[in-house]
Amino acid sequence: MPATLSVSALWEDPHFLYWESFEEQYREPIAESKAKFEASDGVSEARGWLVENGIDPDKLPFQPKLVHVSVSRDYDLPEIEKPCGRHVYAYDGTDERDCLVFPIVDNGQTIDYGLLFIEDFEFSTVRQTAMWLGGDNIDGDSVRLHSCVSDWLEAGGEGCVYIDPQRRTPLKRLQAVGKIICSDVGTALEAWDWGFGADDAALERFDIDDTPENIEAYFKAQAERRAVTQALNDKHPNRFNLVAA
Repeated sequence: MPATLSVSALWEDPHFLYWESFEEQYREPIAESKAKFEASDGVSEARGWLVENGIDPDKLPFQPKLVHVSVSRDYDLPEIEKPCGRHVYAYDGTDERDCLVFPIVDNGQTIDYGLLFIEDFEFSTVRQTAMWLGGDNIDGDSVRLHSCVSDWLEAGGEGCVYIDPQRRTPLKRLQAVGKIICSDVGTALEAWDWGFGADDAALERFDIDDTPENIEAYFKAQAERRAVTQALNDKHPNRFNLVAA
């Protein structure tokens, strides 16, 4: 089993740290995020919604709130003395409660707040700094890698789910555990590709318990995509430079 690496030592580099530091000035300060979350209501409404959707609120490691979220630019708010163009979130219960809000903890610290919009299950975060839900669970002999936030919630916050919409190199954090269990073949193979460099030997560390039908459909779709890509490249050589995933 590999040595435990529960923090980002596997993928942090000076380039990443520079941009993290640069972008921090455009994020809502974590103290402000925490104060707004703690001041809002919506605990009972969140529990009701979770139960209705088959999620046991008592198994979650946090107490979410169901609120209405509004977003403004700091330039439009006179109370902000030094605007920088960041988004400012506000929670209330005056309109339809459309968003489940909860703290995101990593390395034992609250670093961000998750926003799960219940109408379409679109997910984002307040500060755009968190990359994992359940990051502290990426440790030890094994971890369950979920493919979406709702599955992670249904599991009571056990395991982890990758939530960064832009970066993929932090998936190398999965190298800190011996076995990655995943019920979605696409999610598992993406983690293997980005987290382990598509090393054939590393596939032994993945336990994919997806259904045979989903696995077959995944590889069929991949084969069709490659065929279309190859056909376009053959018809228009050096024009598109398409690469089949």
